[in-house]
Amino acid sequence: MLTKKALMLFASLMLFVFMSTTVAQAQQQDDGLAWLVLITAKDGQAKALEKAITGYHHYMADKKGAMRYQWYSITTGPDTGKYVARTGNHSWADFDATHDWDEAAAAKFASDVQPYIKDVDFRITRTDGELGIWPDSLDGYQYFLITDWFIKNGSIGAFNSGLKKIDGILKKASWPNYYAFIRTVSGGHSNQITLVSPRKSFADMEPKDPSFLDAMGNSMGEEEARTFLAEFGQTYKSGRNYMLKYRPKLSDYGDSK
Repeated sequence: MLTKKALMLFASLMLFVFMSTTVAQAQQQDDGLAWLVLITAKDGQAKALEKAITGYHHYMADKKGAMRYQWYSITTGPDTGKYVARTGNHSWADFDATHDWDEAAAAKFASDVQPYIKDVDFRITRTDGELGIWPDSLDGYQYFLITDWFIKNGSIGAFNSGLKKIDGILKKASWPNYYAFIRTVSGGHSNQITLVSPRKSFADMEPKDPSFLDAMGNSMGEEEARTFLAEFGQTYKSGRNYMLKYRPKLSDYGDSK
């Protein structure tokens, strides 16, 4: 059995590898995959970690084929203060790439960044491309509301059917909030799906018209909507909800200079 120290070393090496794999080309169709890393800084070392990762990103900026990570801070819930690093719009083949700079990049990460990291947790996710309403650009969006759902065993078909119906109603109603559904491919819990909704500010979190229930009721009728939502609610369990704040300076690779 691997010791905790060995597991941490393995996790660190995995982070080196996936921070240096290739980026899917913009014109190339991808599989909607993302690589997420939940990062915990050592006690009292959060600022040092932020400075170190910024320097590392600038070092990686000219490395051909290097992934670029967007960084977020968790601002609510039990993981407040931890970081999420995400690189998206990938295909499976992107995770196989190797480069002549891999070894040097791994060594630099180990010397400059790893000393400030207490723990890491990895996950591969896929964005559901058929569901959701998403802005053309995320410029100006600072916050992301996150809610985890867990589909009950034996209810996947009913859940997917119900979710597709809700999505169609919200789109037809021009629902004023953006949202996407992210399915966990590896890591996390089985049958997990995550609702993500971006906001530009705290004021942007104020309820808007039509509300979710109004949109459903206007489309189906209030009584039918209540019945449908009660049945749909039996197909999953709600998990944690929390908020991410985008960290543009930590996500910069020197392009803003």
